[in-house]
Amino acid sequence: MVENAIFTLKTQIMATLTLVIVPAKRLSDGTHKIRIRVAHNSETRFITTDIVVRENEFKNGKIVHRPDKDFLNTKLQQLYNLYFKRYMELDYPDSLTCTQLVKMITNPLNGEKHRKFEDIVDEYLSQIDEEERTKTYKLYRLATNKVMQFIGDKLLAVTGKPYDTLEEVIGISGTPGNGSLMEHITPIRMNQYISWLKKTKLSSTTINIYITLLKVIINYAIKMRYVTYDIDPFITARIPSAQKRETQITVEELKTIRDANLEHYNLNVTRDIFMLTYYLAGMNLVDILAYDFRTDEINYIRKKTKNTKEGDSLISFSIPEEAKPIIKKYMKKNTGKIIFGKYKNYTSCYNLLARKISQLGKVAGIRHKFTLYSARKSFVQHGYDLGIPLSTLEYCIGQSMKEDRPIFNYVTIMRKHADKAIREILDNLKNE
Repeated sequence: MVENAIFTLKTQIMATLTLVIVPAKRLSDGTHKIRIRVAHNSETRFITTDIVVRENEFKNGKIVHRPDKDFLNTKLQQLYNLYFKRYMELDYPDSLTCTQLVKMITNPLNGEKHRKFEDIVDEYLSQIDEEERTKTYKLYRLATNKVMQFIGDKLLAVTGKPYDTLEEVIGISGTPGNGSLMEHITPIRMNQYISWLKKTKLSSTTINIYITLLKVIINYAIKMRYVTYDIDPFITARIPSAQKRETQITVEELKTIRDANLEHYNLNVTRDIFMLTYYLAGMNLVDILAYDFRTDEINYIRKKTKNTKEGDSLISFSIPEEAKPIIKKYMKKNTGKIIFGKYKNYTSCYNLLARKISQLGKVAGIRHKFTLYSARKSFVQHGYDLGIPLSTLEYCIGQSMKEDRPIFNYVTIMRKHADKAIREILDNLKNE
C-alpha cells in the first residue's frame, strides 16, 4: 500500500507524478527512501530518490518533525519539478509505456549511453502487441537479422567507447565481438548496407521494407534518447522503390468468391473474413476483431494509425446489409465481438489465412498474388472505377493515398458520403 502522497499533478494525457514512501519497501534499519510514483497508461513505476526518512517523518507528501525538513522538502520539490518539466516537454508522451516514460524523464539527454543495435531491437520487439507478433514480429526479425549479418562483414560501428579497440568491437581471432553501437550508424554505412543488400539479390520491395523497418528501430532509439545524431543516418540513403504489386481482383472474381460452393469449413471461414473485410470498406482484421458490433454503425480509429503522426482519424459509416449475415454468424451476443468459429484471436485467424487464402484465390482463377489485403485494395479500386472521389475512398479506409492526391482531398468527408460510396460499390456486386 502506498501512503503519504502529495505534489500530485495530472496532465491532459493522464500521467501522474506523486511523492510517496512505500511502507513495504524498508531499508535494513527500518527507514524508507522517498520515491516519485509515476502512473501512466494504467501502469505504475517508481523513481527512487536518495532522501531517507522514517515512516513517521513523512506525512502528506512532506517531511516533518526534522530540523532539516525545510531544506529536504525544497530539494524534493526541485527534483519533482525537474522530472515534471521534462515530462511536459516530451513529444507524444501518451505513446510511451510507463517504463519508457520513466527512462525518458530520468535520462533526458542520452537515455542509456552506448546501446548496441541488437539490444535496441530486442527492447523494441518486446513491446509489439502480442496479437500482431505472428506477422509483424517475424518481419522485424528478418529485417534486423539482415543488419546484424551485415555488421559481421561491414561493421557499422568503427570504434569508440566503451570499447577501446576495433578488435574488441568486431571480435578477436574469430570470436564474435560486442556488436554495433547505435551512435556509429552513419550515412556512409547506410549506403554500404543498402549496396550489400542489393548484392544479395533481394527484390527492391524487400529492400525497401527492410530499410523502412530499420528506420523504425533507429527512430525508436532516438525517441528514447538512447542515441542522438548530428546527421540523419538516412539523409543520403539511396533506397530502392518498392515494386507495386497487383493484388486487387476484379468485380467478377470477387463475385465468384462470394458465390462459390465451398465444401471445407476452413475455406468458408477464410471467405467470410475476406468478404467481411471488403463489405466493411477494407477494415483491417485487427480492427474487426476488436470492434463491438452490437450496433448498426461503424465508428473506429485504425489501430495501425492510433497514436501515430498520421493522427487518430475517426472512420464512421453504416454497416451495410451485406455484412450483417456474416456478423450475426460469428458475433458473441454478450460482448459484440466477432470470433470466427474455432479461430478465436488474431494469431489463429492470421495462420488460417496464411494457409488457405491462396486456395480461395484459385476458386476464382486468380493467378497473381492474392492476400487478405486484396479485399481492401479491391474495395478502393472498384470504387475508383465507379468514379468515386479518392478523397471519399481515403476516408472510408482511413488511409491517405499519397500518390496523385487531388486538391479536393482536403475537403471534409461526411459520413453520408461514405455510406453513399460503400452502397454504390456493393451494389456493383449485384448479379444482373
